Amino acid sequence: MSQPRYDFVAATFHFFSAVGRRPLGALWIAVWQLVLIGAAVAAIIAVYWPVFELMAQAQSVDIEAELLAMVLSVTGWIILISLAFILITLMAQGAWLRLLTRNEVSPGIPFRLGGDELRLLGVNLVFSAFWILAYILTIVLVAVIVGVGAGAGDVGGTALIALAGTLGVFVAVVLLIIVCLRFAAAPALSVHQRRFRLFEAVAASKGVAGMMFLSYLTLVGVWIAGYVVVSTVQTIALLFGAADIMGQMGALQTDPESVDPAALLAMLGETLASPAGVIILVVVILSQFIFQIAFEGLWHGVGAYVAKRHGEAKGEAITDSSAPAAAMGGRPE
Repeated sequence: MSQPRYDFVAATFHFFSAVGRRPLGALWIAVWQLVLIGAAVAAIIAVYWPVFELMAQAQSVDIEAELLAMVLSVTGWIILISLAFILITLMAQGAWLRLLTRNEVSPGIPFRLGGDELRLLGVNLVFSAFWILAYILTIVLVAVIVGVGAGAGDVGGTALIALAGTLGVFVAVVLLIIVCLRFAAAPALSVHQRRFRLFEAVAASKGVAGMMFLSYLTLVGVWIAGYVVVSTVQTIALLFGAADIMGQMGALQTDPESVDPAALLAMLGETLASPAGVIILVVVILSQFIFQIAFEGLWHGVGAYVAKRHGEAKGEAITDSSAPAAAMGGRPE
């Protein structure tokens, strides 16, 4: 069976289509992701807060040894929180890909540590190994070019080697993009088919890699535009909320000895604890979180669309094995 036509708009904005089918389910995933990430961030702040308080005394007291001991004492907690971040990211990826590929939202807490997450872990580890290898090969290539260029005696030979090196890097980047496009659907395929799928992503992207590139390129433009808007909103909010301490911050940069770090830290804490400070923090965090979720969903959506398109060509019928659709915001069939 031949694969369906690649619909550029449907592929590029597949995330919005999936959210439109199950808006409450998507909101439920986003809420849990916000809660878990917020808990992890709060844990980091709680662990590091004594370090910040000690650093505020650095100008008046010699605390280098004590500060080093305190940093070392919280290293174990930081490692655990970092592992928690990785698990949250993995579970979030699994939850969103289940929605994008199988129209499924797990009942109760939508985050899981099951077969989907285990397969995604395998795919992500392969991707990480690939990027490490690509990074090493790039360094080697640059080192070889620099070495050969340094050995060239005349200016013309050096220029020729530099041109050859530039062309070589350009070809390497093009090949890297092609490889990434051909394997881009591997995470979504692994969730969609409930099996570890890596090389089948090459078959899924056959004939549509160019269109996928255009979809991803469009999303890069969406990210740039969204980043400008979100950054503007956050900057305005922060300037409004930090008006009371802007003078102290300016003095800290021009004349550090005239500012009491402990008083500045206390003022910052009071600002954050005030109603206006809480509102500003909510605006900054929510705007960043919504933007990040939307963009990550759009980015995963292209691969999910290709995975579903490939499944339709093979005659697969992936059904929703979660709770009834109405319970999570889906439309009744």
